[in-house]
Amino acid sequence: MRGKHLGHWGRATAAALGVWLAAGVAAAQPARTAPAATPPAEAPLAESLTGMARAEHGAGAALFDDGDYAGALARYERAYELSRDHRLLWKVALCQKNLRRYASMLATLRRLEAEGGAALSARDRQDIADLLKAAGIFVSLLAITASEPGAAVFVDDEPVGTTPLAAPVRVDIGERRIRVSKPGFVDFVRQVKVVGGDSVVLEARLDRAVHRGRLAIAAGQDDLIAIDGKVVGKGRWEGSVQSGTHALRVTAPGMAPHEAQILVRDDERRRIDVSLERAAQRGGASKWLWIGGGAAIFAGALVAGSLLFEPGTPAEQGSLGTVPLGFGGRR
Repeated sequence: MRGKHLGHWGRATAAALGVWLAAGVAAAQPARTAPAATPPAEAPLAESLTGMARAEHGAGAALFDDGDYAGALARYERAYELSRDHRLLWKVALCQKNLRRYASMLATLRRLEAEGGAALSARDRQDIADLLKAAGIFVSLLAITASEPGAAVFVDDEPVGTTPLAAPVRVDIGERRIRVSKPGFVDFVRQVKVVGGDSVVLEARLDRAVHRGRLAIAAGQDDLIAIDGKVVGKGRWEGSVQSGTHALRVTAPGMAPHEAQILVRDDERRRIDVSLERAAQRGGASKWLWIGGGAAIFAGALVAGSLLFEPGTPAEQGSLGTVPLGFGGRR
């Protein structure tokens, strides 16, 4: 089966492609048809295929006759995968033409030319060459240069390669959506009008993706606000932070500190309201501490001082003997 040319049925399929191209393109060559008396060089596909390949071919033929070219294409491609019979590529190309997937049709014809080998006669090869030439005005070459290597290139969400592309890719006429994507970068997306028989040059600049949000903290007027261990403000603070989880700590003299883990998502504005509570006083109000020199200090004042002078706050430390101490916590 493999060492013979396509035969009458193959040229009839090529003729169907040629008639379509000749009708709309002056450069297209008239479709050739084999003499009616010439017998087929080999058995028809419906007879030579076996097993699932034969079943898939039959289903494809039925769908094609019903006008379901997408369904027929899938069945013919599956039959080809199972049988590797290059004659099926004619039918694949015809489905692609009816679906206006001209770039795919040209790729299929080139595949047929390469895989047919000695099975293709001189006439078969001329048919393919004529179709390739005539169909060229229905596609354009797209050349893309990108600022980042290793980015995936999509045409209408179909992958066509990775940057840097080894060669320009063929795209169908009409409005095409070009997308260049790489993890960690913002997608480059463009709508391009392809007129056919031309070339399109596109430069894709990929910008690094910035994953940030905003965090707003509202606390008491004299409360110190720290984010991830760093004091950022007093009373109120708002700023841009990286997306993710951040450690919040709000403190004030005489008050129990507030600590929490805050999740901020991309482009989110997160507001947190904090209201500190008075710190619990151990041993009651009658508990006094004696510090060297005989000075009596109320325990609550000592706690407040320790909070005021904790590491990381902008408070200036001094000797205990000169620190003014109060007995009422907040006033």
